[in-house]
Amino acid sequence: MSQNPFDDRDPFGDDPFGDSGGGQRDAVPLHSVQRSADQGGFLGGFGGSAYRAVEADMDGFGADEDSMYKAGGISQGGVSQGDFSQGSREAELQRREDELAARERELRTREANVQAMASGTRPALNFPPLYPIMYHAINVEVPAGDRRTVRTLFYMWLALEAMLVLNSVSCLIVLVSNAADVSNAGASFGSSFVYLFTISAGSFFLWYRPVYNAYMKDSSMFFYLFFVFNGFHILFDAYMAVGVPGAGSAGIIVMLQCISSGKKAAAAFCGISFALWVLHFVVSLFMYIKVRRHYRLRGHTFSEAKQQAYLGFAQSGAGQAAAGAYIRSNTGTFV
Repeated sequence: MSQNPFDDRDPFGDDPFGDSGGGQRDAVPLHSVQRSADQGGFLGGFGGSAYRAVEADMDGFGADEDSMYKAGGISQGGVSQGDFSQGSREAELQRREDELAARERELRTREANVQAMASGTRPALNFPPLYPIMYHAINVEVPAGDRRTVRTLFYMWLALEAMLVLNSVSCLIVLVSNAADVSNAGASFGSSFVYLFTISAGSFFLWYRPVYNAYMKDSSMFFYLFFVFNGFHILFDAYMAVGVPGAGSAGIIVMLQCISSGKKAAAAFCGISFALWVLHFVVSLFMYIKVRRHYRLRGHTFSEAKQQAYLGFAQSGAGQAAAGAYIRSNTGTFV
């Protein structure tokens, strides 16, 4: 019997079906024959171990091929995966570098402002533009995450100034039109002219500047000042939209009176003024709720606001003068 050409020896020894050497060979167990047939068909005739050796070599070749592809960063489809991952990593690194550079510039600017204040030299006054009395810079003093909110509130204050001017012009047109059904048009125009100065200054110092300081210093006291006075401002928007005759507003009531008198121009101005007051009321209410939500998320409380108010008063000149007067009255020293 010839030997297996793929191996130096027959894994099963001599041909189990032949009779060599004159003796009857032991029969091959049935499960071995079955395993041999299952593992290779024709190759099973050469023995299960030979087939398993060839199969192991083929598996090893496939593993080596995969490792070679992975080492080169190339997929088996011929497309480089490393190029895509490298590009995404570079884009991510560039984005992080830009963010770090922006934060570094912001920190340097704020540090320069703090150092200037510590040395007694505050930044140059820049607001209002025509007659500067304070320093106002949202991009410098307000944290980056809160600038959009503060800037929106500033635009709301500017819109309020424009609406006060339009309201005064509307009241003047109603007065000049001499509408028969409009009462107290002169008093309404006089009040609207006074609003140009009182409401402008009051709204800035009572609710806009406090919310500006609240976001800049993260102060509970300034947040509470905003909540109180901005609440009155929202009611003022509603009051101006109503347009009570003689109260300084060209709202819906005055508009209806102008329509009944046939004064179309005056009615048109009153209608525009009414629509703007309603819009300002809605936006103001939305921003009020937004600031309130931010206040709660920061964990501020009313007791904290009171402590800050007491501390601020004690550190002020008036507080120190009052404390000195109290001490002198108790000790009898008035020098």
